[in-house]
Amino acid sequence: MLDLIVAGLEIFIGCGIIGFWIYFFTVENNDPNQKDWYLKHERSFPLPDLGWITPCLFVAAYGLITGDQKLGIFFTILSGSAMIFLGLIDLLFSLQQGIFKTKDFQAYINIVVVLITLIFAVVFSLYGWFNFSSI
Repeated sequence: MLDLIVAGLEIFIGCGIIGFWIYFFTVENNDPNQKDWYLKHERSFPLPDLGWITPCLFVAAYGLITGDQKLGIFFTILSGSAMIFLGLIDLLFSLQQGIFKTKDFQAYINIVVVLITLIFAVVFSLYGWFNFSSI
């Protein structure tokens, strides 16, 4: 049962990442008031997010749903560790640039993205770690 819950969370986070990038490229990327340094920074993340983390999340979910523990646990660990790395990079960048000090919508989006990324990164990593011996 826990496998199905984790798989559901992985699918949810994977879809959330896709949704974030749709929002970014349709709204933030086209905003003439957006700071150039912020856009340059964000534009470096689609490949790792969409080309690595999201596929890892979906493969992990597939493995957990179908009962393929080796596939599910392995890719859960991969996605969790990748999310920790990118979440910490985003956190540090936002702190250095003072993004969290502002009270605009972008600051709140960044706070939510960083929190969700780091919380679920730890959840997926720990779940994978505690279940690794079963594969």
